[in-house]
Amino acid sequence: MNKLRIGIVGTGYTIGIAKSHIKAYQGLEEAEITAFYDIVPGRAEQFVKENNISYGTVCASLQELFDKTDALSICVPNNRHFDVARAAVDAGKHFICEKPLSSSYAEGKKLVDCLRGHTNKLVSMVGFNYRDIPAIRYMKSLIDEGKIGRVYSCVQQLGGSRIADPVKVKREWRMDKEQSGAGALPDFGSHMLDLADYLLAEENGKIEKVQGFKNTFITNRPAIEGTGFMPVTNDDCAVFNALTGKGSLCSFYACRIGMPFQTLQITGEGGILYFNSREDKKLGVQFKDKKGGYAGPLEFRDIPGEFFGRGGHRGLVIDFIDAIKNGGTAGRDIDRGLYIQYLLDKINEAAESGQVVTV
Repeated sequence: MNKLRIGIVGTGYTIGIAKSHIKAYQGLEEAEITAFYDIVPGRAEQFVKENNISYGTVCASLQELFDKTDALSICVPNNRHFDVARAAVDAGKHFICEKPLSSSYAEGKKLVDCLRGHTNKLVSMVGFNYRDIPAIRYMKSLIDEGKIGRVYSCVQQLGGSRIADPVKVKREWRMDKEQSGAGALPDFGSHMLDLADYLLAEENGKIEKVQGFKNTFITNRPAIEGTGFMPVTNDDCAVFNALTGKGSLCSFYACRIGMPFQTLQITGEGGILYFNSREDKKLGVQFKDKKGGYAGPLEFRDIPGEFFGRGGHRGLVIDFIDAIKNGGTAGRDIDRGLYIQYLLDKINEAAESGQVVTV
């Protein structure tokens, strides 16, 4: 097939996930980026200039982008995922949509129904790229080999410190419930829930019960346009727990105002697997006899070379292109996105009600 023509929709105001998508496509022989579009006039032009991009066309409308592409990466705020993805479906375009799928399960369900009702066999994926981290790929292989056996617990923390400054960091869309839905909970919780289910569900059951708490600590931030401050209307931090069908306990901490690194620990009858992003080329292991105790300390093991090469969004776009070329469905398809959105809504419900919620 000819090179797949890729469009980037949404170039971002601050951090901009579009950069990660662009980097992932670069160097792939099967695809080339041919178009950029942002709903804010002038923003895409500014993005292309600031990043010294010499390829592709900056488009004045979504339709113009569709005319120049076969597939697209959707990098817009959460509340616009539905509109852009639905337009892509109507135009017969394959797409990757950034996570979470939408700002609510109800909206995500409309998109899934729209895609299922379409006659073209379109590939749709959601950006759950953390499963391509080499240590997590290695961890998955050890779990699948039965090294850990029955899993007792899965403990994760994920977030960042980029927006910790309450004065210099302005109120962007991520801090607005109308545009983003909840805050740190879906932003980081979507990745953690995908990983927990990806690693555990087959042998230890799906999540059946959830509980949670969330809070906003920086309640006002400077307005992006003009002067003055605007209220932050979603959470800065969230803690939540889950119970799987076979009794595995899961604990999660999401924080956007002070998280130095990502961690993930699996503990089971066969030992412990531990990852932290400061040791991104190693995996902590502490195995034991399933009917005995620990004989030695946790040690960091070098990750075999075959687990590298798909980090960032690289593995995501490789799977995307492969699905378009060879048919079938990808493991990170839109149905997966809807399932994770359902869990997020249930956790948000638990946090707002103070109750344990059955999934």
